[in-house]
Amino acid sequence: MTILLTGPTRGLGRALVDVLSSLRPAPHLVLAGRDEVALSKLQLPNTEPLLMDLADLRSVRSAADTIAADVDAGRRPPLTAVIANAGIQLTDRLHVSADGHELTFAVNVLAQHLLIRRLLPALAPNAHVILIGSGTHRGGWRSLGLVAPPRWEDPADLAQAGIGADASTAVAGQRAYATSKLAVVLLAHAWQRRHGDRLRVNVYDPGLMPGTGLARDMTPWRQWAWRNVMPALRVLPGVTSPAASARKLAALAMGDVHGDLQGSYVEVGRVKRSSPASYDRAAEDRLWQVAEELTEELTEELTEVRQSAG
Repeated sequence: MTILLTGPTRGLGRALVDVLSSLRPAPHLVLAGRDEVALSKLQLPNTEPLLMDLADLRSVRSAADTIAADVDAGRRPPLTAVIANAGIQLTDRLHVSADGHELTFAVNVLAQHLLIRRLLPALAPNAHVILIGSGTHRGGWRSLGLVAPPRWEDPADLAQAGIGADASTAVAGQRAYATSKLAVVLLAHAWQRRHGDRLRVNVYDPGLMPGTGLARDMTPWRQWAWRNVMPALRVLPGVTSPAASARKLAALAMGDVHGDLQGSYVEVGRVKRSSPASYDRAAEDRLWQVAEELTEELTEELTEVRQSAG
């Protein structure tokens, strides 16, 4: 079994590497990340590093195409699972990706879409793609007041930085994160509906994990509370630790639980219904259209470069 995991160097991803590596037999892990030094420190059996920066669609395409080419040439077996764990949350809506898109949407949505698209030739039949969700996509008490609720906009607008009078505020950054996680669920539904004959796509909500690096862009007092106060809330439903959540995610990825699940939402091991907004077919179709267009622009640009070079 071969699993590609993004975001393996910290938080949930790092805990998942430990859990999967401890299995017997252990799956082969392709660990994709942008920090070469951090990747080099993951000296574990049955693992290999893969440089990939989700904030740069060219990097995503290059890394995915490398895997696909290796599979096509018989240099590696097809991927049996892809766990798109990496994501970001920022303190505003001003940052842009290497491609000029709003950074939260670029990393959490566009890069995930392009990664799946480019890995299609490298996937084994009925491969399992797991996107990482968040209870913040529901709004309300799910974020314990730490994250503003999502506000759906046309995806073309979500992909633009600086929109809105409050774009420079922490609330705008929180809203961008929650909305991107709503988009992740819509994206999973879209992929399952369109390509369910060759892969199954589910969303895993790891729960609220106080103490992780999610707070690194929060204000100092929120960071302090996140690290020192919030872990005490792990006795509450939906609040957990990276290690505990990683065990549930590993079981899902290995097919030990929910082996036939398709297009569903798994919250810390339990299958649940995602928010009503995540079943909006018009929103799903529009998101698919915009994601295809924005990543297709990259394809067209690269084609033009190759033709001019030739």
